[in-house]
Amino acid sequence: MTQQHYLIVGAGLSGICVAQQLISKKQQVSIIDSYENKSSIVAAGLINPLVFRRMAKSWRIDELLPYAVEFYHNLEGETGENFYHPIVIRRFFSSEQERGFWEKKQSELEYIDYMHPLTEDDINYNKYQLKNDFGSARVKQSAWVNPAVFIPSMHNALKAKCTFISEKFDYSKLEIEKGFYKGIEYAGIIFCEGYEAQHNPWFNDLPIQSTKGEVLTIHSDELPMDESINRKCFVLPISPSTYKIGSSYKWDTPNDIPTEEGKQELLEHYHFLSDSKLRIIDHTAGIRPTTLDRRPIIGRHELHPKLHIFNGMGAKGYLIAPLLSKEFIEFLVNDLPLSKEIDLRRIRKK
Repeated sequence: MTQQHYLIVGAGLSGICVAQQLISKKQQVSIIDSYENKSSIVAAGLINPLVFRRMAKSWRIDELLPYAVEFYHNLEGETGENFYHPIVIRRFFSSEQERGFWEKKQSELEYIDYMHPLTEDDINYNKYQLKNDFGSARVKQSAWVNPAVFIPSMHNALKAKCTFISEKFDYSKLEIEKGFYKGIEYAGIIFCEGYEAQHNPWFNDLPIQSTKGEVLTIHSDELPMDESINRKCFVLPISPSTYKIGSSYKWDTPNDIPTEEGKQELLEHYHFLSDSKLRIIDHTAGIRPTTLDRRPIIGRHELHPKLHIFNGMGAKGYLIAPLLSKEFIEFLVNDLPLSKEIDLRRIRKK
């Protein structure tokens, strides 16, 4: 395999995963980022195999989850850091109908790896004075990746293997046909810009939405530390007596400034779970790159073959980015086809 030089634009979750996959293929990598987009580090990093609103399996979970677990464990070994944390998600049902969906699916072969069978303790759960109107259930194989550890530790690890350029990418300096950027030739330029793709002159027509999410960090001595609880919002324990509450969704929002409206929405949702006292420690916001069909947008520009995009990971980025970055690099380096579900060509035709 011939070594070639690739430039990755963006050093968030997507850029990190793409860089790691390129390095595993013995390719030369440079990464450019101004570190203005903080959505990857603001994210909670939850990995949930289920979609609660339909009580269904998450898209491609049987492939995505085992690969993600192995990917993060390998990177923990490489960095010497601990950022992948298995944790039970306890879902408090919002209706009798929702509980019925769980009861029906929990014994089905395709769900037994992800759903604990309901027990009397789950149905009558009464710890921590949590509100249990319709019973609760526990998710198997759920976890969270701590972005505050993962992102900086991976940046440090990658700096030993590739070139980091700490500046904003200047589209006007790119010679798109030759692949030259500021005097250096690249075999490909890979845009992992998240919502900032709206400013990219070659990909700004794609249906990538700016979906703002706000998260509260709170202190409480009255909530469980061994489970993430969920109804209307999630409450995720991240350290002793410290939790994240999230996340809100606000579409087509041009900034990542936390708002009073967002804070009040999260607190209102929290009260569907508990009336326990809390103290707000921090309030942050980030902008997720989401798509109309809820599938990532990955591939090569149809007119400019040196330009590529890896985007639209959405709210499940920490679950899906590891395997999809592997598939993308197999496409890029070994010319293997991309799945039609994620291929840019489902949107653009030659």
